[in-house]
Amino acid sequence: MAQTKAHKKKRRSQAPIALVYFITMIIFLFVIGMLALYALREFGVIGNDDSDSDAGIKSPVYNTLFARVNSKGVLADATVIRVAPDAKKIIIMPVSAFTVSGSQTMREIHEEGGMVKLEAAVADTFGITIDNYVSLTNDAFENAADIVGGITYTPDEELYYLSQDNDENDIAIPSGDLTNLSGHQIRLICQYPVFKEGRNGNMKFLGTAVTMLINNAFQQTNITKDNLDNFYNIFTANSDTDWTSAQYKEEKSYLKDMLDQNLTPAEALVPEGEWTDDSHFKVSDKFKESVQTMLKDTAPSAAEK
Repeated sequence: MAQTKAHKKKRRSQAPIALVYFITMIIFLFVIGMLALYALREFGVIGNDDSDSDAGIKSPVYNTLFARVNSKGVLADATVIRVAPDAKKIIIMPVSAFTVSGSQTMREIHEEGGMVKLEAAVADTFGITIDNYVSLTNDAFENAADIVGGITYTPDEELYYLSQDNDENDIAIPSGDLTNLSGHQIRLICQYPVFKEGRNGNMKFLGTAVTMLINNAFQQTNITKDNLDNFYNIFTANSDTDWTSAQYKEEKSYLKDMLDQNLTPAEALVPEGEWTDDSHFKVSDKFKESVQTMLKDTAPSAAEK
């Protein structure tokens, strides 16, 4: 009887050991299986079946609203930059602060509701999705432009303006004169009344200048790659923005890939419409149709995300 009890006790003492061994084996096999699955997906042997992923979109487009806000907190101008890696294009759409949305100008909307309301107004006016918004100080705009060396610009009319502040803010460029413009000069021309067609000329110049700056950056691949983090820090310092570092890091990978392809990707899409007076610009329906065509041409899938 005592021998039987001892035998049963021995069997019970071995049971936990067997259980631990069994659980260890299960965990080991699970880890090995997960590593194998990761390797197969990484090398493209099998696809990713996650329901939240879209295997057809390997490099999505990004629409970012950059709004230059002066030292008094007033909206000076804005630019929507669309990065479309699959199409190998970067679309630049300048937006005048006097563009009308509803019964208000973009400047008035920004004054009332800041960047959140401005983002919604720009998206609604042009029929696009804005992924992130960034407010830029004058210094941020100028510093970023200077990093890529400014632009070389030849005006087809004389650009002339005497500032009341100091000589550094004067503009005097003869028609047809090839001129190297710094970030400071670019910013002044964007806002000074130097064009015969008034503020429409400023809007067109903004589109031209930003397009040239980005294409210049793409001609200096290594310098631009080394400065991508610097650009992000310049843009977002003292900024009203929802552009997170995590989002930037994802977009950075696509930008670096585009930089490696020896592209000249930037092109301007300048709004067309009617200036009802010097302070109100209404975007035409025809231009809105052009925007929709652009979205389709640069989208990584059949529809805009």
